[in-house]
Amino acid sequence: MDTNSRATRCRPERPATDVNGVPSAATLKGHMGTLGLLFTVLAFTAPLGVVFGFLSVNISFGIAVPIAFIGVMLLMTLFALGFTSMSQQIPRPGAFYTYIGEGLGRPLGLGGSFLALSTYGFNIIAALVFSGIGVNNLITSFAGGSGAPWWIWALAMLVVVWILSYFNVELSAKVLSVALVIEVCAILAFDIVMITNGGPEGHSFAPWNPANLVTPSFGLLLLFSIGVFNGFEATAIYRDEVRNPSATIPRATYLTIIFLGVFYAVSSYSLILSSGASRAVKDAGADPAEMMPHALLTYIGGFANQVIAVLLVSSMFASTLSLQNILSRYTHSLSVDGILPRRLAAVHPRHGSPHTAAVTVGAVILVILCGLIASGAPASDLYGASSGVAFYGMLLLLLLTSVAVIVYFRRHHEGASVWKTCVAPGVSALAIGAALLTASLNMDLLIVAPPAVVAVLLAAGYVMVVAGVVTALTLKRRGSPAYERIGRRAG
Repeated sequence: MDTNSRATRCRPERPATDVNGVPSAATLKGHMGTLGLLFTVLAFTAPLGVVFGFLSVNISFGIAVPIAFIGVMLLMTLFALGFTSMSQQIPRPGAFYTYIGEGLGRPLGLGGSFLALSTYGFNIIAALVFSGIGVNNLITSFAGGSGAPWWIWALAMLVVVWILSYFNVELSAKVLSVALVIEVCAILAFDIVMITNGGPEGHSFAPWNPANLVTPSFGLLLLFSIGVFNGFEATAIYRDEVRNPSATIPRATYLTIIFLGVFYAVSSYSLILSSGASRAVKDAGADPAEMMPHALLTYIGGFANQVIAVLLVSSMFASTLSLQNILSRYTHSLSVDGILPRRLAAVHPRHGSPHTAAVTVGAVILVILCGLIASGAPASDLYGASSGVAFYGMLLLLLLTSVAVIVYFRRHHEGASVWKTCVAPGVSALAIGAALLTASLNMDLLIVAPPAVVAVLLAAGYVMVVAGVVTALTLKRRGSPAYERIGRRAG
């Protein structure tokens, strides 16, 4: 046999690249349907964690939490009208990165992508820390104590999701679907028990009365109600991995918003019933962490807390896996455009996954987590700070996207529906802007830390936006082809 021929056969095949060195086969592959996509993004929201850990905080700001969730559901639907219009008009992956870039220009688009990376990064750190705390609580509920530190379990969780993210997204979707269905059924069981029982005072219309929204704490109630809808926007990130994206993405987006709105409204009403409408706000304000455990112990039994401890761990696992997948796809998009190293744009030939980006993201998260562990900071402080910054960053992303939708359609499509592309995103921008202002003025409620630390963390999101803008302008000044690619415009 010819020596050159043998050498050619033995040499590893390198992926084809275009003239700029970007892999030409950089398109992700998958065949998720509406339900698969729905479960994937719902897992990110960790509904059990929200019901168990956050609804009582919402209730502490006023009795009208259920009707507030219905209102926020309508508000997010208005946002989705513009968001999904962009997804149909711009058939490219990238979500916030792509849409902000199309509407507000490449520099702000890259700034939005850097903000998204940091926001989802803080989210996954919060989920990992909470997972570590959750496993220790689980062991304590069954065995009475745990000798292992929280970070052992957090690292184990990271390793598992790291491995799963390497494979086709449909494998993750199947795992997430099982975890999500179990936790939703558990919460529905609690809701059924409470609605059937009625609690100590019976049913009340007060939580559903819009007039009860008019309180001095309305801004905070709006802020925290919007916060738990975090995640529905991830539908557009999977554009290349779903069947018929022009129909699947809007459908999954609206279903996610409707499910979360109704689910949280009913669950918050059930939690209010457990205390009674006249006492719920006081009980929630006195000790929000104990409101749900007390309700479970009173109306279902001590074993319920053990079941919830198990499901909380599975819920945070599902959320962590979903976040790992989202971060991998943002990294992949930036790599396709040449902003990040082009090697990260590789797509697995069999799994169709951004495997190189997934491995890299996992490694970066591992390094950050190890640094936080070495700092010796309490787990509760790490979780509170990470989730607070992620919450704030998501509000900023939603605001930028709402404005980008309006600008894009006014500039490029004068005949587009005014309702979908101007009025609806305009209303959502005003409401989200109000929530962002409220968050800026009340960061001590989001992040429990010294004022200097709070100020630094508050500035983190804006720093990421500025870093993206400066990077884009630098690329433009140098005449780099990467500048023209920003927003997945090529590749």
